[in-house]
Amino acid sequence: MKIKLTPELAYIIGFWRKRRAYEGLGVRGLKEHIELFSKEVLDRQLTTSDKLLIDDKKIYFYHTAYRKFFQDIENEQLERFKYLNEYAASYLAGLFDSVGGIDEKGFVFVDKANPADEILLMRLGFGARWRDGKLIIERPKAFLTFVKNYVKLLAGHEVFGLIAGKKKKTNTKNLPHEPNLQVQTIS
Repeated sequence: MKIKLTPELAYIIGFWRKRRAYEGLGVRGLKEHIELFSKEVLDRQLTTSDKLLIDDKKIYFYHTAYRKFFQDIENEQLERFKYLNEYAASYLAGLFDSVGGIDEKGFVFVDKANPADEILLMRLGFGARWRDGKLIIERPKAFLTFVKNYVKLLAGHEVFGLIAGKKKKTNTKNLPHEPNLQVQTIS
């Protein structure tokens, strides 16, 4: 069975990477994480509903070909996701849904990150730095704009509404030396 990477599969791999269950191919976490993972693997037909196993705060299934494929993609993440395309956006959206967030100060972060995650974000131009054990994304607006069409779990966060609503505004200002002259500037 030849498995090909798709943006949808990249999202699942990004989501699985930081929340993986110890048994089979699955995730552990809150009810929302379990529901999202089960919906995604069933929609993508990675398994059937009768083969999904639900245990205490985890869901998983057994499939050796997909398990090996997921691990290969994880090992090659710096090579596979080095361009700003839908594959990288989906992968980062899955990672962000899994262990990312926006704190009360507005910092966009990825928790449980490792140096490979930092390198990936730096290569894609988002910048990253460590703070309180979390990887803080230095260009949050660019990052959130990049992943906004692929995020599922955090898609309802108010910041995505602000990003979607931002448009270039036309400002009209009076010049101090000629009060009646109007100038339009695009910011």
